[in-house]
Amino acid sequence: MRRVPVSVVVPAFNEARRLPFSLPALVAALREFPGAEVIVVDDGSADDTAGIATRLLRDLPAGQVIRLPWNSGKGTAIRAGVAAATGEAIVFTDADLASDVNDLPLLLAALSDAEVAIGSRRVGAGASRPYIRQLGSWAFNHLTRSFTAIDLADTQCGFKAFRRAEAKLLFSLSRASGFGFDVEVLAMATAMGYRIVEVPVRWSEEPGGTFSVIRHTPSMIVDLARARRYLHQAGRPVTLGAGQPDGTRSGAARRSDDAAGADVIPLDRGHPQPAPTSSGSPLRSSAAEDAAHARPSSSA
Repeated sequence: MRRVPVSVVVPAFNEARRLPFSLPALVAALREFPGAEVIVVDDGSADDTAGIATRLLRDLPAGQVIRLPWNSGKGTAIRAGVAAATGEAIVFTDADLASDVNDLPLLLAALSDAEVAIGSRRVGAGASRPYIRQLGSWAFNHLTRSFTAIDLADTQCGFKAFRRAEAKLLFSLSRASGFGFDVEVLAMATAMGYRIVEVPVRWSEEPGGTFSVIRHTPSMIVDLARARRYLHQAGRPVTLGAGQPDGTRSGAARRSDDAAGADVIPLDRGHPQPAPTSSGSPLRSSAAEDAAHARPSSSA
């Protein structure tokens, strides 16, 4: 499989109004990385998110749109995008580009010394956020530290980068479907001994986000408890999965949130395209070749 320098995964749920502004800005920023790939994952939107993303990425040689059959949560959408990504580095960013995408080179440069680089709104002074959102972020960070002892200032910023092999392994093992997936992935990375660095990024709060404190906090607490278990098991050997050499699960072990039936939408670039395909199995890529290189390294 041909690999590209960087893949950027964009989870999108009912983002038809914002994508016409954010996707062109993202594509423009990626000109610095010739051959870069953009993967928009439509998380079962009720609007024309997939159609608009398809049109906007038509002229990008490595553009791709994946449509999940129903709303499955941000974690599931990113997991589907990472599975399809071909980049040497894999990044995900929010569809509203609240994180300044022009900071992407800084995020990718940090991967020269770490397996995981995360944007941070609490390191540096580049974030512009309403006081109530700052308070909520502080409270969740305090809760995260209490549950998991993960020593990071901002686990929830929607701008993170991973080396390819580590991304494939971490997201093939992750289970969280909602907003708590960040902590789960970072907990697994910590348990595996991967180095994680925080990179100050510019952030501008965008209205119209889908996160709700009342609706999503209970599930995030469940995800925190799961992350805590990973850290408690850190002394045990890390395996890819039960019974499968590539880490995929079989039969009843597969979860319903793994986006079965996802469609990869062909982009009409002026020449014949294959018809959309739909699979009854989860959208995944084999982690076998990457897992061989994803050896835990010493923590920074």
